[in-house]
Amino acid sequence: MRYMLVLVVLALAIPSLIISAQTDQTKPTPSPAPARQTSPVEQELTKLDREMLDATVRNDQTLMQRVALERYVFINPVGGVQERGDTQGPKIESIQTQDVQVRVHGDTAILIGHANVKGRFPDGPDISGPYRYMRVFVKQQGQWRLAAVQITPIQASTPAPAATPNP
Repeated sequence: MRYMLVLVVLALAIPSLIISAQTDQTKPTPSPAPARQTSPVEQELTKLDREMLDATVRNDQTLMQRVALERYVFINPVGGVQERGDTQGPKIESIQTQDVQVRVHGDTAILIGHANVKGRFPDGPDISGPYRYMRVFVKQQGQWRLAAVQITPIQASTPAPAATPNP
């Protein structure tokens, strides 16, 4: 009798297992998230950013004079405020960037990135190191213009002091 009961249970269970397996195969498998696509505006501003960084290394103010707004403001790494036309600054030998992102909000765009800078003031300190920077652009008469820049040094994190063992 028990043998018959086991056969009946198996006879009822096997078809439901088969149907369940077939249903799982017809469920769509999740696809990986697509890579983030950049818009033409993001590409344009990323290119403009690179051109401005390259001009800084060449100490060429032509592009900055063309792109910066009349009331452009720069907050330098030590918190000082400089405006358009201030040319006092360090001699930059190289700027390598990574993680550059652009966020567009209508006629305003914010570009942020990480920069490794090599440079120094003519008679002053070496300013080489990692920085986080932000540029604010506004669109005027169909052209992206630079409104503001802020550069912040990235401080090396200090390790937590080691715990002293209790005797």
